[in-house]
Amino acid sequence: MQLRASLAALVLLSHVCAAAQTDPVLDSRRAYQEAIRAYEAHDYPAFLTRAKQAERLRPAHGGVIYTLACAYALTGDTAAALAMLNRYATLGYVADVEADSDLAALRRTPGLQQVRQKLERNQAPLVRSAVAFTLPETDLLTEGIAYDPREKAFYVGSVHHRKILRVGRTGRVSEFVTEGRDSLWSPLGMKVDPVRRVLWVAVAALPQMSGFVRSDDGRTGLFRYDLGSGRLTGRFLVRPDGVGHALGDVTISRSGDVYASDSRSPAIYLVRAGGDSVERFLTSPLLLSAQGMVLTPDERTMYLADYSRGILRIDLTSRVVTLLPTSDSVLALGIDGLYLVAGRLIGIQNGVAPHRVVRLTLSPSGDSIRAGEVLERAHPRYAEPTLGVVVDHDLFYVANSQWERFGEDGHVADSSPLLPPTVLRLRL
Repeated sequence: MQLRASLAALVLLSHVCAAAQTDPVLDSRRAYQEAIRAYEAHDYPAFLTRAKQAERLRPAHGGVIYTLACAYALTGDTAAALAMLNRYATLGYVADVEADSDLAALRRTPGLQQVRQKLERNQAPLVRSAVAFTLPETDLLTEGIAYDPREKAFYVGSVHHRKILRVGRTGRVSEFVTEGRDSLWSPLGMKVDPVRRVLWVAVAALPQMSGFVRSDDGRTGLFRYDLGSGRLTGRFLVRPDGVGHALGDVTISRSGDVYASDSRSPAIYLVRAGGDSVERFLTSPLLLSAQGMVLTPDERTMYLADYSRGILRIDLTSRVVTLLPTSDSVLALGIDGLYLVAGRLIGIQNGVAPHRVVRLTLSPSGDSIRAGEVLERAHPRYAEPTLGVVVDHDLFYVANSQWERFGEDGHVADSSPLLPPTVLRLRL
């Protein structure tokens, strides 16, 4: 079986939920691992049984869909194998099915050519954006971006150099926060509060940052900077509790409440307007790897992208978290940045190969996803796109964070040159 195709389809974070109850994602992962062990033992009937279990629990996950297609092919059910591959292609995944010996039984079937054509279309670049600006330092490891509408300035964070750059309306680049100032850890998600004239930054101590101290691993919090002076006006750290944390993205209410997602523990944090500390707003076993978050216009609901589950809907009054049902043709896994524009969700989907930007149409009540559209895919500037910011009708987003180039020691492993960090502008 072509494990590369199934694993490259979605890069999974391995953060395990602490809840004791049965969890479809975790159970699917276990079934998948059992399927692989059966495959390696050439026990194909058991391989098929375990692959069916994994797919039933996670029917949109590319790895398990592809695995089940291989299991069907190896046990002689070519019609079922083709059906799985067709669903795999419909969701937007890619694979070289002709080169996979486990699918050899399908090569003479008329349906394989149609699947192959769909897979090839999925891989073809779809380019609709233009370069907004580039940054001169190639080893920044950029992640978050924010925008100040009054000054028409962008702020971009450097994970590696622990600093924040400002790009003015003329394109001039300056250092808003110099490297390591204020004991800044790696800046991740950022957002400007234009009313209070401050920049909120989610920070985390990460191995990829310069000056990383192992004892700080898992430390995280929110920093607040005055936009006029660049002065740090607030530091809100999550208290150490023996569990790793990483606040990765932020959103702000009109009243000034600041919410932050934690990608390493099942929680959302809050700094209340005028408050002097960060509190745990809610916990939920549905939060396996929380990423981008956005408030609805009435601010009663939050949508949150969970890398491993899809899109979550949070009632901010009751604090109830639900997973949005998604139509069979829509893939909502692997989304990092999430935004709401004209009632539809925009997601930067870097957990799917090739990387893409998608638009998800919600039901009128906002409690399910009815349709999806790929807005951009396999842009030649991509090297793991991350987060963005919506300005008027455009999405400005980091196209090439180059996370995969940085090792756990913060150094670039291979000798090929890094690319200039690029922000793309996509008309929505």
